[in-house]
Amino acid sequence: MAQRLVYPAIFDPTVMINHVEITIPDIPGVKVMGNNDADAADKAARMAGETLAKLNDELPVPSAPWELKPKPGQTVSFIVLDLDEYKK
Repeated sequence: MAQRLVYPAIFDPTVMINHVEITIPDIPGVKVMGNNDADAADKAARMAGETLAKLNDELPVPSAPWELKPKPGQTVSFIVLDLDEYKK
């Protein structure tokens, strides 16, 4: 059975023109830049999966979305990943 994980993330289109930066505050070091929301979300899911796969089941507890404090222009959304894909 797939181990699906969902983490809230901050999407920031204000960092660079025509790019989106995504940070997952609950997973240290996960900050990526993409050409659009979908590209950045794919990169964030991949980086989060690779990072979490190294933690050997000591996964950080996801924050509630309202606990994140986005700045003006930023939005909170979710990154969904299948951890089993990265444990191979």
